[in-house]
Amino acid sequence: MALVLVAEDTPEVAALICDILESRGHQVAMAADGVQMIEKAKSVGPKLIVSDIMMPGTYGSSAYKALQDDPHTKGIPVLFLTGVSLDAAEKVVPKAPNVRLLFKPLDLGRFMAAVTELLPK
Repeated sequence: MALVLVAEDTPEVAALICDILESRGHQVAMAADGVQMIEKAKSVGPKLIVSDIMMPGTYGSSAYKALQDDPHTKGIPVLFLTGVSLDAAEKVVPKAPNVRLLFKPLDLGRFMAAVTELLPK
């Protein structure tokens, strides 16, 4: 299956996402904030990034913009997860064909559908 980078600052949420993805055969790399997300994406070359929006250091949405500016990471699909309102999320989440937004608490069916949709075929 695919290598997925999970960028999440809440350890329990990160562990849950990791368990879900690994139980479906994916490899998982972890990052605890936006800065680590950028560094890990450059070093491991994930096929998908699952990222919280609001994290210490650099927000996931800001990290996404930095990755899009780098030719080695440009185009990696990102599934953003958030606990903020739709209005707040829409202000920071980029509108792009390779970006999806889901809200916490996580709906497993929607999460896996988005993962499947965003992963390269």
